[in-house]
Amino acid sequence: MKTEKIAPRRINYSFILLTLTVLFVSGMPCQAADFYVDDDTCPYTGSGTTSNPYCSISTAISRAYSGDTVLVYPGTYSERIYMKTGVDVRSAQATKPVITSTRKTIVKFSGSDNCTLDGFILDGSGGGKMTSVAMIRIYDSSYNITISNCEIKGAATPGASSFKTGIRISGRVDLNILNNSIYNTDYAGITTKAGDSIYNSTVTIKGNTIEGNGRAGINLYGRTGYSNQVFIGGSGLNDGNLINNNGTSSAEYGSGIRLRNIDQFSIINNTIQNNRRAGILLIDSSSVSPHISGNAILDNTASGINIGGSSALTIGGNNEIYNNGISGISFFVYRNSLLSGNASSQPVTITGNNIYGNTKAGIAVLDHVTGSITIDGNTIHQNSRSGISFFTSCSAEITDNDIYGHTGAAGIFTGDWSGTSTPDPNNPPTTVRFYRSYGPVNLTIRRNKVHGNRSGMRLDHASGIITNNLIYNNSRSGIRFSGDNSSPYAPFSSSWGITKISNNTVVDNGSGTKGGGIVYNDINVTIDPKTGLTRNFYDPPIKIKPPTQSPHIIKNNITAYNMKAGIKDAACGIERNYNLIYGNNSKLTAVLQQTGGCWNTTDATKTGPKNNELFTEPLFVDRAGANYQLQTGSPAKNSGDDGKDMGAYGGSDPITW
Repeated sequence: MKTEKIAPRRINYSFILLTLTVLFVSGMPCQAADFYVDDDTCPYTGSGTTSNPYCSISTAISRAYSGDTVLVYPGTYSERIYMKTGVDVRSAQATKPVITSTRKTIVKFSGSDNCTLDGFILDGSGGGKMTSVAMIRIYDSSYNITISNCEIKGAATPGASSFKTGIRISGRVDLNILNNSIYNTDYAGITTKAGDSIYNSTVTIKGNTIEGNGRAGINLYGRTGYSNQVFIGGSGLNDGNLINNNGTSSAEYGSGIRLRNIDQFSIINNTIQNNRRAGILLIDSSSVSPHISGNAILDNTASGINIGGSSALTIGGNNEIYNNGISGISFFVYRNSLLSGNASSQPVTITGNNIYGNTKAGIAVLDHVTGSITIDGNTIHQNSRSGISFFTSCSAEITDNDIYGHTGAAGIFTGDWSGTSTPDPNNPPTTVRFYRSYGPVNLTIRRNKVHGNRSGMRLDHASGIITNNLIYNNSRSGIRFSGDNSSPYAPFSSSWGITKISNNTVVDNGSGTKGGGIVYNDINVTIDPKTGLTRNFYDPPIKIKPPTQSPHIIKNNITAYNMKAGIKDAACGIERNYNLIYGNNSKLTAVLQQTGGCWNTTDATKTGPKNNELFTEPLFVDRAGANYQLQTGSPAKNSGDDGKDMGAYGGSDPITW
């Protein structure tokens, strides 16, 4: 039995006119009306009161005016709803009424402004003659629309018998989607129409559960040349969305969130998990403050976040990105029909995130990126192969990150994942080689802590500089790098390589009989000339005699207690100077074992001069506790070529954390 409520009735128009006249004269506001609907009234029409409700929701809406509310009692209503400007349609009780249709869209907003649909079950599980349509359709020029507290459901097994989408929007809209459950649609939970787009729109999506949709949880496409604002989640306690298990029917498209050509978006405090390809797939889309932050992005089949196209993004802070099938964050474009093979060309900042436990890498640049990438202040740890991997050219600045526990390859890596395949047309690759056509990676690596990896840094295809890093307890080399400054510059077309390694503390690297401190590796020598065998990942570099490469600028470093040589370069020379080298290669004083065969002498026949290099104990504050700062009496104090301390805590840009 329903609770009786007194509700104003509509009477004849003469009385209404008289009432409005009186209110106008008296200055009193007009009172909005409530209209009630109950399917128990059917087949009679009813009059809209609590004691005699209308039979159908459509009838109540047709009788309502702007400012009125239609209140619907529990029941099942098989009808199409056309929303009206200024008229809210709400559940009358906690139990949600069911609205269903076996033919067309269940609820339409078409030029409808300032109205709310709240507290219903929209049941599209029965499918019907018009299975290609959405359960809720929002057309152009619909403003201040709210859809809240609804359950929007497709078939238990999405497919031919299911409605295509949950909520479909197009044109210019202002829309709030709040606290709904949207699931099991054939295409997407919230989407733009195929081939259509939104423009000059604001879409806010908060507090929803969006799961089990065939191709994407959220799929929004913006019109080129126009601006859109899309807010997914927010800063409030209950603002975040659960976006789970979407994209099961599409390996290439399947994502939790897929945004294309959206120029202003933020994704905040959501849980995005178990989606087919990527948790978040971004194409030509740019974020606004507070950007992509505070999300848990986990267990997605390929990537947590997949970036492609021309976008300006900030990812962070405080995202937890973990246990994704290939990498936490991927730059991937190749042969993706969404992108037509275009390179990524965005400035992207990745800052303040916790990225861990991903099957291959924490961050992987799998395709060509022409914009700059900044990776700053992240904790990147225990991904199976590498912390940060590069497989094609880009420019990246890697600063102030804690990178550790990558036992399969390296903390920072520009090499191969044990494979020779190019990317698959439908999925980012699980095995891939470095793509050399665009040249080497250009890296600036500063003030990082890189520890507990197989190699700290393995930079086989990189140019750039490495300064003020703390690199310790890696099971192979601390820094292993390549380069070619002698024509013909193989494998690239011009001179390349790491040009400066300065003020790094490289200590306690290597295990067994393998692993040095700072080691040059000639990647063009792939077969050991002595044995004729292919060289392994961890094998020491081949030293060509006479050397084909000039010495590199290696200065103001502390290399100590590494299993093999402290510094082993392609050649000896004046460029390598002002380093403290001690206790490497199980030798405390033997210069040649410490320096890879370079003498500490001014004798021209002994490949000097290097008289400013020190062979004495560095005196760390607490080596056993991995505190590699210098004691007051350390010989590395004020001993650099600039008169400042050697090592990561010295120079003009010291590590401070």
